[in-house]
Amino acid sequence: MAIGSAEQGAIIELMHGKYQQLASIEGEWGIRLSEGDMRPRVEHFHDAVRALTSGSDDIYAKNSRLSVEKLAYDLALLRAIPDRPIGYINKTTEKSFSTALVKQGEAGAGIPKMPPAGVRAEITQLYRDYTVFFAALFAEVADRNFKSRVDTIDGTVADVGLIEQILEQLVAGKMSNQQAMAEMNHVERDDLRERIQQMLARKQLTGREKQEALAMLAQIEQGLAKEKKQVEQSHLSYATGQLAVYEDAKDTVKRLASQGLNLAGKFLDNAMQQAGRGQGRGRSN
Repeated sequence: MAIGSAEQGAIIELMHGKYQQLASIEGEWGIRLSEGDMRPRVEHFHDAVRALTSGSDDIYAKNSRLSVEKLAYDLALLRAIPDRPIGYINKTTEKSFSTALVKQGEAGAGIPKMPPAGVRAEITQLYRDYTVFFAALFAEVADRNFKSRVDTIDGTVADVGLIEQILEQLVAGKMSNQQAMAEMNHVERDDLRERIQQMLARKQLTGREKQEALAMLAQIEQGLAKEKKQVEQSHLSYATGQLAVYEDAKDTVKRLASQGLNLAGKFLDNAMQQAGRGQGRGRSN
């Protein structure tokens, strides 16, 4: 996805600055997000920025780094960090962000080295700024992923409903295989249409086989309903998280303006206004 405006580019530039500061501090103190990711914690969040700016990820895809589920998860983590800016740090054993304690004398255990209060306060402030920028930058992305995914799911549900009608008429003897094959051409989703057409083309189906096909479609519908619910919940999570972040963001906008960073401030202020109107914050219009 190409960067759409100078204001958006200004926000990204500010995020890069906060990222570099956080990566340096977290690298020094061994602050990680998880056991499996040995990078400084901020790298996880900045992966989303890299995906956006490089255009390497499809923002409409289910498993994209820019999916609404992943962005909502990121925002929830970012909002939690100021309350626990460092977690547990053990540079000797390279433990991840955790509240677990390691007793002295255990194999490989050392005395946890904690950064001073000033460093913790710096991490907190850096993440607060980064979180405001993140919430604004990815609001539209989360919306677009959500709306595209819901439209795709709804379209598939309609296709499944049409296939069910065709199969039910087959079961009732009100339609021949040839007629069903022709009706299947109205199904838009290629994989579903081709799968059923291949089944119909093999032979005259028994009643049991038709019922099994209907049961398969019912399972598909259940899966689609579950996926749609998850997408909607993630979208709502991002929306509410975004608004909560903006509750404390007015001073950030003022600080940007006082520093002469008017382009970034304009983008952030616009994102806040859109959120207040219910745009770009988790509502499907």
